[in-house]
Amino acid sequence: MAIEDIGLVGINVRMWRHLAVLYPTPGSSWRKFAFVLPVTAMNVMQFVYLLRMWGDLPAFILNMFFFSAIFNALMRTWLVIIKRGQFEEFLDQLSTLFHSLLDSTDEWGRGILRRAEREARNLAILNLSASFLDIVGALVSPLFREERAHPFGVALPGVSMTSSPVYEVIYLAQLPTPLLLSMMYMPFVSLFAGLAIFGKAMLQILVHRLGQIGGAEQPEEERHHRLTSCIAYHTQVMSYVWQLNKLVANIVAVEAIIFGSIICSLLFCLNIITSPTQVTSIVMYILTMLYVLYTYYNRANEICLENNRVAEAVYNVPWYEAGTRFRKTLLIFLMQTQHPLEVGGCISFAESLRDYKPFPFRVRCAPFHLADKSRQRLPHDFGHVPESVECVLLLLHHAAWRHRQMS
Repeated sequence: MAIEDIGLVGINVRMWRHLAVLYPTPGSSWRKFAFVLPVTAMNVMQFVYLLRMWGDLPAFILNMFFFSAIFNALMRTWLVIIKRGQFEEFLDQLSTLFHSLLDSTDEWGRGILRRAEREARNLAILNLSASFLDIVGALVSPLFREERAHPFGVALPGVSMTSSPVYEVIYLAQLPTPLLLSMMYMPFVSLFAGLAIFGKAMLQILVHRLGQIGGAEQPEEERHHRLTSCIAYHTQVMSYVWQLNKLVANIVAVEAIIFGSIICSLLFCLNIITSPTQVTSIVMYILTMLYVLYTYYNRANEICLENNRVAEAVYNVPWYEAGTRFRKTLLIFLMQTQHPLEVGGCISFAESLRDYKPFPFRVRCAPFHLADKSRQRLPHDFGHVPESVECVLLLLHHAAWRHRQMS
């Protein structure tokens, strides 16, 4: 099964392969430049237009939004092109993990994967459709204005962009933008969501496997084998999340800064404009950016929540009916699960709904928090052994004593 046949990332990878952003061939490498360079040229012309609109604050803010959104889409695409090898290697790792789970005898796990595929596929279709309609609305809106204006304000030094035939030529040149920008802007968001959904599904499968570790009715060796296989599987999940962080951390942090700044600007712009059409457009743009941020935060938050359920499942394993070797192994596993799996924008920026609720963007840059995240960012680095290990051991012995007293 090719990577495009995996519903988690199939739609996005198929588009990027067709455009030679990923998996280019000698005969198709030119497509990525034909795809990116025209949009890059338009973004430069937008910047020139912004310099001309400096005195008109509402128009400047609105066009700053378009400039930032297209710049962000270009930044995502160039990131994938530059890190193509790392993305392809990570997708190969995803394919290996996916097929190992799909080919297993765990029917419950296969059901989880099928639901995850449907969720990621539906989300990718929704994102592309919403982005396409959003840009079509921006493309049509100049037709309802009294003065001549382009959907995306552009300018060239020494050229009057509103005189014929320059105005008509530029307008016709911007007609393909709904298709181009949708294929450039949303695949990265949908890919991030699909990868996070797969991480959540793997953790759900791990919780199910831990729940199958029984008590005294299972032989000691079988229980220990199940436990060690769960530990090895959890290590794979930790490596997967770490690789995902390595790929998207910086770009997600930059996007959060850009989107947070533009949202604040658009909210300010709502107080100084009177046109109902512009108010409707600004509200739609704000909701679009909040939706993208919510997609990031919500999917990252689901991984954090599911990792907490893994720790609970480890704690609920009937260890009191097992031998000393099993208890020691379980205690080590319990310590390993105390380090949360976080998908973040940088070392000091962790994404979760806890960070999203107060404000669309919040950076935590306290020195102690930064040092703590630096120590915990690698999956194989579990930091120092907590000082409360002796307390945990005492609690375990006390629970075992109470169990013996009750029985």
